[in-house]
Amino acid sequence: MESQEQEQIVELLYSFRQVHLSFYQLFWKRAESLGTTWIQYLVLRTLRDHPDIGLTELADFILIGNSTTSGVVNRLVKAGMVERKRSETDRRSITLRNTKEGDELRKRTEAICQDYLEPLLHIKEEDRRHMLRTHKQIIDILSEKGRERNLL
Repeated sequence: MESQEQEQIVELLYSFRQVHLSFYQLFWKRAESLGTTWIQYLVLRTLRDHPDIGLTELADFILIGNSTTSGVVNRLVKAGMVERKRSETDRRSITLRNTKEGDELRKRTEAICQDYLEPLLHIKEEDRRHMLRTHKQIIDILSEKGRERNLL
């Protein structure tokens, strides 16, 4: 690969890293005061939107592995934010749902997110949509490349 192409790729990766770090540092400092993390918030939000789902479904929604999801859920259960229940339709399955306390924590965390991230909506809608389309293209390209590598 030519040096200019390498530099362009590094520039893209560095930009992603800067955005990622800026977001996490902002969220981390604010959410820490509530006693939560970004991934815990994602679990609480997903369970609000999809109550009574299993661990594997939850992991698929939040885009992390079952083992990591299990650890996050265990901590939330221990803290009284999430409850496990036997499935009504399949007694062998366990489903997850927010407790009242978990839903309150989610609401407080969302208020913090809204307050700090609302300025992102000042980016022109056309630019936001373009960025999201570009992100989708990147995901599709990398996913296809990953599938190609797995076939070898």
